[in-house]
Amino acid sequence: MEAMTLQLNSGQEKQLLVENLSPYAIRKLLQKIFTVKEWGQREQINMLQKRKLEGCLCRVPNRFYNQVWDILRRTPKGIRFRNLIMPQQPTINNMTHSELQFALYVESMLNQLEKPEYRQLIVELLCIVSTILIRNPELTLKELNLDNLVIEANRMFCKDNQMTRSDNLDAFISSKYSITAGYFARAVVNNILTGGQLETSAVDIDEDDDGNDDKCTVS
Repeated sequence: MEAMTLQLNSGQEKQLLVENLSPYAIRKLLQKIFTVKEWGQREQINMLQKRKLEGCLCRVPNRFYNQVWDILRRTPKGIRFRNLIMPQQPTINNMTHSELQFALYVESMLNQLEKPEYRQLIVELLCIVSTILIRNPELTLKELNLDNLVIEANRMFCKDNQMTRSDNLDAFISSKYSITAGYFARAVVNNILTGGQLETSAVDIDEDDDGNDDKCTVS
């Protein structure tokens, strides 16, 4: 319903209600929402709008929940965002990485984030963290504070683009995947160097995605 309302009122000055649509119009609207990956680029939908839609649907990349489980396994104090915490224990002892219960648990945590675009941004950030951990098996994090990483990434983004630092994330969220991914990678590495535990000094992360703006896209 959240995604339907968002898409229905895209570009509209007057608020429209889904409840006032005919069954046929509702079916067409649903088809539009669930195929955003197909028409989004063709219609040049902006990234803020796309992230809002993806966040409403809580769509995630393939193996996303496995990635979150692996992050938890290497984060003794858990994953934190907003006023929520996803503890390592007893989570990974009670649930395996592939079971539906764990996927539903992660989804329920994400759904507590009020803004769908921020929800989607957190999904993308977790993908970056997972990539770094996979490439650096010797690395263990203490606590993963996702909000702090978003703030740090936005700070660097504003600085590089000579923008006044702001708590408003709209400009950052409106940027392409390749841009946000690069800043997320830098923020994560900076966090690791100050708050993580490394057995070696090397942290392997490739910020160049060869122009692919769909690196952390949904399945």
